[in-house]
Amino acid sequence: MDREHVYEYLRTKSAREKYMDVHLRHIAPPSQKNTGDLLTLLTNLPVDYDSRNIPLLTWNHILHVMRDAYATVPGAEHNIILLKQPRLEVPVHTHTYFELIYILSGSSVHYINHNAETFSEGDFCILPPPAIHSQSSSPDAIAIKIMVNPTAFTDICTGLLKGQDRLSHFLLDSIYNKNSEQYLLFRTGQDDEVRERILDMFKEMLCADVFTDRIMTGMLMTLLVKLSRNWQAAVEFAPVKNMDHEILTFMQAHYSTITLEELAEHLHYTVPYCSRYIKKLFGCTFSQLLNQIRFQNADLLLKNSGLTINQISKMLGYENPENFMRAFKKRYHMTPSQYRELYSERRQGNYPAGADLSDPE
Repeated sequence: MDREHVYEYLRTKSAREKYMDVHLRHIAPPSQKNTGDLLTLLTNLPVDYDSRNIPLLTWNHILHVMRDAYATVPGAEHNIILLKQPRLEVPVHTHTYFELIYILSGSSVHYINHNAETFSEGDFCILPPPAIHSQSSSPDAIAIKIMVNPTAFTDICTGLLKGQDRLSHFLLDSIYNKNSEQYLLFRTGQDDEVRERILDMFKEMLCADVFTDRIMTGMLMTLLVKLSRNWQAAVEFAPVKNMDHEILTFMQAHYSTITLEELAEHLHYTVPYCSRYIKKLFGCTFSQLLNQIRFQNADLLLKNSGLTINQISKMLGYENPENFMRAFKKRYHMTPSQYRELYSERRQGNYPAGADLSDPE
């Protein structure tokens, strides 16, 4: 499939899109209807609600939309999914996954955390999972949405988390700050390289096989690094807030030995103030935040290195490997060795693609 076929696919309404257009004209608009009912219609699955009573879309919803849109390969893994952005009005919702929106042509109005944003050709927006999102009808816009499974997001972006650029800071905040309302916006205009990379990803999605997810992982990582390198000056945090990325950067660099007292000293805070500030900023205690960082690094080391369990436990700051194994089993309901073996089997295609290797907490 060449790029012209991709353009044709994006420009042409599918049978399901035509059906939805006709069907939605005969029901009340989202502002006058239960938005959960409308989202259920769009995704073919019952929609749940989050703690704010906002309709919540999960990765399972996206998998159902994908299976409606494409001929899928049985047993294939899907951690990155590209879809055409619907041109119809999408009601207020939130989601459990990362959503990246790229405007190929035209413009569309989105409401993100109650802020109206007009996206035009070349705009590339990254929404974190907690974002509150809706979309106005945009019949003239052609746009692509890239959805990323949150359980795979850290794996995909691990190299970016150590950078000092604005994208790295945003990703750190999105992963560890469950209450973050920020979203990131790159205004790339008519940059051919960005457009061609995203179209190549969409072409891969249309011709998916069992290798596609691994190929997409590399393509997305390259795209994000290129955006950070070439469009640093054009990136916007929205809404603009004075977020303290110094905490996460320092804890990432020293997670094996850091204490609350050392962090407070680094920030020139008192220990009690530092403790309260972390609780306010991240919605958890220092110890809970540190455990998140340690176990996400444990996850990466178990999946991507040949280090022994003893070596990994020491790298994480556990002097006694048994303490690490006990804490790991409590969190993941299996030993580190079982976790590594399960992941290896799944990568080799010997385990169901839906197997859950995520952090249950």
